[in-house]
Amino acid sequence: MAIQDQMSEREIATAAALVLQKHFIEVACTRTVLYLQNDAIMSKAPNSTPVLIKKLSGRNPDLAKKLASRGTYKIKKRDVDPINK
Repeated sequence: MAIQDQMSEREIATAAALVLQKHFIEVACTRTVLYLQNDAIMSKAPNSTPVLIKKLSGRNPDLAKKLASRGTYKIKKRDVDPINK
């Protein structure tokens, strides 16, 4: 799919990120939000400090960097039979 106007994909991604960031800040001022920070799920209510909800485990940052540097990987879909039939 070709982009009709002269904006590059990087400019579009940057503009989208700024819109999402602005919207997140607006919502965070009025409601409780959940976000991910350093492999932990955090909750932030207006006018309060962030609260740790859950620490995510099982992620290896070194392995993630190693796989990301190698390029594209294909994931095969497989049919999994449910345990409870």
